[in-house]
Amino acid sequence: MSAKNAKYGVVDSDLLVKGAAGLRIIDASVMPFVPSAHTQAAVYVIAERGADLVKEAWQ
Repeated sequence: MSAKNAKYGVVDSDLLVKGAAGLRIIDASVMPFVPSAHTQAAVYVIAERGADLVKEAWQ
């Protein structure tokens, strides 16, 4: 995951794949590093954020 205008990274902060139209990745693979705490908590946060982004895009 990286900033929208960055040359590095595969997905931006809205979980959209760079170079593809409308494709989102909403799973643990978007984390730039493995957290030192439980990974399940971080995955829940990504999933909730992704769900909010999808709902916002479809309204």
